[in-house]
Amino acid sequence: MKSDASVCPRCQLQNGCSVLQGQSIEQCWCRTQAFPSKTILDSGKAAAGSTALLNSKACLCQACIQQLKQLEDSQLFIQVD
Repeated sequence: MKSDASVCPRCQLQNGCSVLQGQSIEQCWCRTQAFPSKTILDSGKAAAGSTALLNSKACLCQACIQQLKQLEDSQLFIQVD
């Protein structure tokens, strides 16, 4: 299956990346987003299926970033790094 950089690797919906739409990175929603730690992004708990999200070549969508940040903030995921 060919990877599509405009599709979120977690939920398979469009990720809304401004750069892929021909705009500058300064216009992207990710510039003002609080991101979860590398530990949660690289965990099996965060990934859809068994592949860690940091192995993906595509950006996560805003909804998935917010869900992962909430998971991290709720202490359901214990950071050990």
